[in-house]
This record gives sequence, C-alpha cells and structure tokens, in this order.
Amino acid sequence: MLDDFDRDGFAIVEHALMLDELHALTTAVDRTWAELGGGTVHELAFLPHDPIFLELVDHPATLPIVAGLLGWNIYLYHCHLDVHPPVPGAEPQWRWHQDGGRQNLELESPRPRLSVKAAYFLTDVTTADNGCLWVIPGSHRRDKLARPADGSVLPPGAQPLLLPAGTAVVFDRRLWHARGDNVSEVTRKALFYAYTYRWIRPRDELRLASELLEAATPTRRQLLGTGTSAIGHWIPTEEDVPLREARVL
Repeated sequence: MLDDFDRDGFAIVEHALMLDELHALTTAVDRTWAELGGGTVHELAFLPHDPIFLELVDHPATLPIVAGLLGWNIYLYHCHLDVHPPVPGAEPQWRWHQDGGRQNLELESPRPRLSVKAAYFLTDVTTADNGCLWVIPGSHRRDKLARPADGSVLPPGAQPLLLPAGTAVVFDRRLWHARGDNVSEVTRKALFYAYTYRWIRPRDELRLASELLEAATPTRRQLLGTGTSAIGHWIPTEEDVPLREARVL
C-alpha cells in the first residue's frame, strides 16, 4: 500500500469501516446535517458535533499508513464533513487543486509532502455521477497543472475513484484532485481527516470539550493537538508523542 502511495500519490483502503461503524457514522452525519440546516454542507472542525467522529482520528485502518508516511510527530490539523445532495443537470466546474493553501505559494519548488489526508466515504461512489473523487495518479510530483486548452474540466490522466461505502482513501496533499458533480439520485457523504507535523500551525479550531480530551487515549490526545509546551512540538518529550511507542508503524 505504501508502494502504491509512493507511485500514485494515494492508496485505497478497502473495507476500512465495518458495517456497524458505517451505520453509526452515517447516523451521526445525518443528525449533524439536519442541525446545520440540510442542503450542501462543508463543515470544518466538525469533531465536536458527535463523539463518534473522534473514533476516526486514530482509526487502525488508516493511522498506520499515515504514520508510516509522516512518522510519529504528527497531529490532526484539519478536518471537514461533506454532504452533497444531487444537483441534476449541474454544469461541470474546474475544481482541481492541491491541499495546503499558502504552502503551495510560499514554498520553493519542488514542494514537500507536509501533510496527508484520509477520506472516508459513507455512501457508494461507484459511478462518476455520484460526485466521486477525481485524481491524477502520480501528479503529487508536479507543482503545476494546466487547464486543457479546450476548456475541459478533465485534465489528461484524470481518473474517477469509484468506491463502495466504507472505503477510505489516504492521499498526499500534493495530489491534484477534484470533487465531481453529484448528478445521481443519492446524497454523497464523506469525512476527511488531515494530518501534518506538530510544528505546523492548525488550520481548524476544534474547540473540543475538556471532558472529551481527558477521556481520550494518550495517542488520541496527541493527534488532537495537545502538548506540554510550545517547544515540545519541535523537540518532543515522551509525554508529547505517545504515538512514537504505539507500534502503529
């Protein structure tokens, strides 16, 4: 799987979620979706909406891959919950991008990996009409992507990832990717968890209740951004990084 990642910029984790996990997460997403008013939702820092969302922070199907790529001095710096109802007749749009924001403007080329994202699909995205994730395998090694001269929204090499519910995709932030339009009859639901080094500033303010942090395992607390001091993010102590001894690598 790490070989696939190195070559393509992503790896597919089949059956990442068991049926009971999938059902519980979907129920929590539906409840959150209703609380947010329905419609299209792109909710950043969504973890406080339901304790079950914390279960994916250190999920055994994906964390070993993330830690195998980035090492043990990592944390969750960004996450988002996405719900995309069908939009019949939607006009195709150019959505191709690399994650990282200012990292893609302020770092010299070739740019480093710096972060990895794990995406969990809670509904089937088994056709291109389901709003699937489009990727260009191997594009994590190039810093620029030109739009086709004919105005197409599909650059050369673009492929849809067609996946059943319960599948996870771990991908390099530099991978050129895009969300397709959902013109099916099924609402697309997915959860995204992004990890980076503890010395990089958080993108989201999680605002988790103190009792949730206190009840978390030491490894999960690390992944939720806790630390004993500012310098501990650069020169970590054993208390700062229990993941180092968690044997997930």
